[in-house]
Amino acid sequence: MFENYGIEIAQLFKKAEQFRKSLKHPYVGSEHLLLAILESDNDVSRKLKLYGLTFERFKEELIHIVGTATKETNFVLYTPLLKRIIESATNDAIENNKGKVTERHLFLSLLDEGEGVAIRILVGMDIDLEEIYDEFKYSFSKEKKGKLTLFEIGTNLNTSVDSKEKVLNREEELSLVIESLLRKKKSNPLLIGKAGVGKTAIVEELARRINQGLVPKELLNKTIVMLEMGSLVSGTKYRGEFEERLTKIIKEVLENKEIILFIDEIHTMINAGGAEGAINAADILKPYLARGELRCIGATTMDEYYNSIYKDKALERRFYKIQVEEPDIKKTEEILKGIKKEYELHHHIKISDQNIVDIVYYADKYIKNKCNPDKSIDLLDMVCASMKVKDIPFMKLDKMNQEIRYFQKEKQKAICNNDYESAVRLKEQENLLCLKKEDLMKKQKDCMTKEDILFTLEQKANIPLLENKEALFKTIQKNLQEQIIGQNKAIKQILKNIWIKLQGSSRPLALLLNGPSGVGKTKTVKTIAESIKKSNFLRLDMSEYNLETSVNKLIGVSQGYVGYEDAYLFRSILENPYSILLVDEIEKAHPRVLNLFLQILDEGFITSAKGEKIDFSNTMIFMTSNVVEGKSVGFIHKENHTIHDTFSKEFLGRFQDQITFDAFTKEIIITYLNKHLTNKNVDIEKILQEAQWEKYGLRNMNHLILKYNNEIELEIPL
Repeated sequence: MFENYGIEIAQLFKKAEQFRKSLKHPYVGSEHLLLAILESDNDVSRKLKLYGLTFERFKEELIHIVGTATKETNFVLYTPLLKRIIESATNDAIENNKGKVTERHLFLSLLDEGEGVAIRILVGMDIDLEEIYDEFKYSFSKEKKGKLTLFEIGTNLNTSVDSKEKVLNREEELSLVIESLLRKKKSNPLLIGKAGVGKTAIVEELARRINQGLVPKELLNKTIVMLEMGSLVSGTKYRGEFEERLTKIIKEVLENKEIILFIDEIHTMINAGGAEGAINAADILKPYLARGELRCIGATTMDEYYNSIYKDKALERRFYKIQVEEPDIKKTEEILKGIKKEYELHHHIKISDQNIVDIVYYADKYIKNKCNPDKSIDLLDMVCASMKVKDIPFMKLDKMNQEIRYFQKEKQKAICNNDYESAVRLKEQENLLCLKKEDLMKKQKDCMTKEDILFTLEQKANIPLLENKEALFKTIQKNLQEQIIGQNKAIKQILKNIWIKLQGSSRPLALLLNGPSGVGKTKTVKTIAESIKKSNFLRLDMSEYNLETSVNKLIGVSQGYVGYEDAYLFRSILENPYSILLVDEIEKAHPRVLNLFLQILDEGFITSAKGEKIDFSNTMIFMTSNVVEGKSVGFIHKENHTIHDTFSKEFLGRFQDQITFDAFTKEIIITYLNKHLTNKNVDIEKILQEAQWEKYGLRNMNHLILKYNNEIELEIPL
């Protein structure tokens, strides 16, 4: 008789029969059904515990009143009352729940009958049946809301949340939400926090606790429905349709007091439906929110709150603000440890506690402009998914699939030609290949390692974390020694600072390269950038940034001005944090541009005009200057002019090191020419005189070397 019921309900009837057998009763009645419901872990048993009705207490009272028989009956007989209870529950399920009978259907049907051994025992136990009936009637009515417009547009969180999940370290915020919902008027909590801190997860946890009966009595019957403004506006083509739909939904909520609205990204309702001559969703909801006729939970970010809701004072005072802060490292680790089992079951990968510690540490250090716990959970999920893809040898699998298809095709040909011996042989080869393919797929790693985390983070944050630091340093050292001449002391200082940075310093590497023109400052930085293959190289010539408005090129234009939506140069650093930034000839920059670099060099980040935090902690910053002692710069005419006269102490003090490039001697220039000149018939003195190396260094030398090596005579037609 259980073929029309789900497995859980079929097991419930079996338990009722077992209780009948263990108590040696001659029939299966309503009391045995109630025993089975109370013994199982379900919504009904959890709510009945709040009224003091437990399995042990009811069983003890049943034995005390009815007693047990001495002779056991082998026949399983259902009482007429129990049959009516089951039939009534089935009819209700067919009408309102697509035929699926639940424990609530059975228990409510038992109460509807109003008679039987179970009811008499409950009355004798002083259980308030009227209160229980009213509560379960409200709870049962949730299943009948499928016809409401609200449930067609919105999402019922009570049924959609996963009961196995759990939100940790948010007890304070949950308590504030519950307190706000219990108020008589303006019972509308508003969760405010950065994207990714878990605002929606808090509301989902509230729905989960309502299902489990872990909330105050006044909230036990509540249903949280998430309403999205996009779905509400969708399909309203003509004027007045949106207002009509929203008014209808509000009416449904007013008629069903157990419904709590949840509007995620609640700032979107300020302009939702606000066409010319129409009112928006916020204006329609305000009176109902103020009078406390409906309860509404909102969630938004701090920026959106101040840009929209805060400006509308009439709407702002209807809500009780609850600040949701980003959890610290320790709390984030606890959150991930609490959910790691779900990811282990989903991905079939073992995740250790040390893996969790590493994931949170690296996510916090390298993933910027996102908040915990979202970015750490995101990284955990990505590492697990990456491990599956990374270990699959796609080339081998493709080759095996081709061979399998070949054997299948040949096998079909052999069968068509009645060559069954060949067909059997080909089938054996096909089976052998299929087994090898399965073995190949099973060789995936099932334990997460630190290298897996770093590999995934390298792809996500574009930072070469797995690269061999010593090998990279030796490559930089070799290339600098080969391409930069006459600056051994300066190169040694630069390499020393680069090695410190490669060890994991949290501050950006900031070096000031000072020296005459043409001695190799810019060439040195370009050589370093070429040596680090995965780096992003960005060069800024400060002669282009000599105006006050030049700051806009770097961090963008302020809101309200033309060009606010345009790109800006430091966005390259935002997208590629592992970068090399060359700021050439800083003495030509406007003071406002130099002041912009003060925070970058000190704190390691700067905020763009759009409010984006641009992280420079993994960036190498090289600034060059041509200010040399005894030489004048611009309109400054001092005999002993130094770099300290040009830049402020606070600016110079933010560099890790100031490296001076020496002027070339004639011997160094001649050595360079002898190394690169292939045409030995050229007079070196002539090249030296033509290049003016004392003034320009090697600036013009490469052009002259190319000219004389190819023996090109430039003739200008007049």
